Parts: sequence; structure tokens; C-alpha cells
Amino acid sequence: MDLYIKKAFDITRKNVIIIQPLVLFLIVFTFTTSALLQLAHKITYIVFLTTNILLFTAFLSGWFYMIKKAIDHNQKVENDEYKNDREEAEASLALGKEFFPGVGDFFPAVTFTLLCYVAVYILIIFVSYKSGMNFLPSPDINWNDFVAAANSTPVEMHKYVASLSYEQLKAINLWMLYTGGIVSVFTFLTMFLFPAVFDKKEQYFFVPFSAFNRNLVFICKHFLGSLGILVFLFFLQIVFSVLSLFFSLNIILSIIGLVISFYFATYAIVLIFLYYETQK
Repeated sequence: MDLYIKKAFDITRKNVIIIQPLVLFLIVFTFTTSALLQLAHKITYIVFLTTNILLFTAFLSGWFYMIKKAIDHNQKVENDEYKNDREEAEASLALGKEFFPGVGDFFPAVTFTLLCYVAVYILIIFVSYKSGMNFLPSPDINWNDFVAAANSTPVEMHKYVASLSYEQLKAINLWMLYTGGIVSVFTFLTMFLFPAVFDKKEQYFFVPFSAFNRNLVFICKHFLGSLGILVFLFFLQIVFSVLSLFFSLNIILSIIGLVISFYFATYAIVLIFLYYETQK
């Protein structure tokens, strides 16, 4: 697994162009989301919401395809298929041209798969919540106050936690452990879903099911390696969450943190695609 962790880092570092679509998309998505929140008319809101969803799936289609091509490019580098460093650098820059072909080839497939993914995720959370109500203790708190405290400053969150009883804290921890466990299992069982989507071109309506099947078979064949990658990415996420407190101290550190978050997100996808493409 160490080999894939290092190789994914090298691919991301040497092909910085694959980070650019993520940056541009988040800028555009920030503006479109802000406009969406200001709409009061229901029909207009639905139209803009649908547009945002399609924009997101179009981005994923092109970005994931670029990452897949970056892994192919790295394989050529390892096989010494380029004449010199200049040709290698030109091939790396040419990855930017792969975005729109990826959108054209995989947009419907990614859209259907993402909709199915979200629908199944919501269903699992709903069923888990209803099931948990039968055997987990109720924290008996105002969830609006809890969410508000969670999104506030650490000082405000500490004050809110201090106002809760031991039984309430115990119940909240049990619910967080229960929900986190279910989300982790779901994430593990679907972590190679989108690499599997880009593995073959199929009829759009069958893509989510055939891709999930390939994803599940792959995980069963490479269980320990897949689990190791998931744990590693969770560990990086925890480290970055802790560092985010430091990055929030001033504007310069915030910019540095934002750049690192872009790199981390790209690196995570590269690592997942790399492991799937190499081991399939």
C-alpha cells in the first residue's frame, strides 16, 4: 500500500493541472449556490437546483476522466515511452484537454450513478435512524441548538457541551458512533464505485448497478488493501481537520489551508483511481 500512497503523491505533484478544474468549479459553484439561496420562487428554485446538480455531475465526469488519463500518463512515464522531459511535460499539460471529452463520454453515466448513490445513501440513513430509535437512548436535546453550536466557534461549542448532562452526552456519543459506523461501512463498500463507472462504457440505466458490482467484487478481492487506503484517507482527514483550526487564525493561513484542501481532495481521488486501475 505504501507504494500506491507515494505514487499517488507523485502523480498529483507532477500533474498539477488536474487540480485546476476543482478550483474553477468551486469558484463557479460558490456563485451559483449563493444565487440559489436567494431565490424565492419555487419553480425558479427547482430549475437552478437542477442546473447546479447537472453542473456538479458534468464536473465530476470531466475531472475523474482527467485523473484516469493522468494515471495512464504516469504509466507511460514509468515505461519510458517519452523521448525527453519536454515531451513528458507537454503530455502532462495536455491532460487539461481531456476534461470536455470526459464530460461528453461519461456525463449520463456519472449522473445516473450519482443520483442512485445519493438516493441509496439517504435511504440507509433514514432506515438507520428509524432502527436506532428502537435500541439507542434518546439524547433529549434541541437538534437546532446542537447544529447551531456545532457550526459556531469552539468556545460556544464548549459552552453548549458543558450545559448537557452526562446521560445526554453519553446518548449523543452513542448516536455519533452508530451513525459514523454506518457511514464508514457505506463509504468502504462504494469507494471504488466511480473508478468502476469509468472502467467500461455501458447503457446508462445499467451503469450504477454494473459499476457497483465491479466495485464490490474488487473490494472482496483486495479487501485489506482497500481497507488500508480508507483508513489512511480517514487519518489524513482527521489531521487536516485539526490543522484547519490553525489555518483559521488569519487570512494568509486560510489561503494556505485552502490550497492544501484542494491538493488533499485531488490526492484522495488519485489514490483511489490509481489503486483500482492498477489492481483491477
